[in-house]
Amino acid sequence: MATFGKFDSTVVPSEFGKDFMVNTHVTFTVHGKTQTGTITKQLKNSAVVEIDQTRENDQLMTQSNGVVIINYKHMKEI
Repeated sequence: MATFGKFDSTVVPSEFGKDFMVNTHVTFTVHGKTQTGTITKQLKNSAVVEIDQTRENDQLMTQSNGVVIINYKHMKEI
């Protein structure tokens, strides 16, 4: 059975990403507003973050489907 276009590559995070493992709760800024969320996947220079839903970020949740990609340099561990 062929696996057309599917590549299984391991992503090695940069030195900044070693402090931000999956399931780490972080804070970051989107559109000038501070948000919080949980890392769901590590990339080389950034991470996929599931945003914590609040009353104030309903529009962001709708626009982003509750997920954003944030550079490691722009987030802090809570």
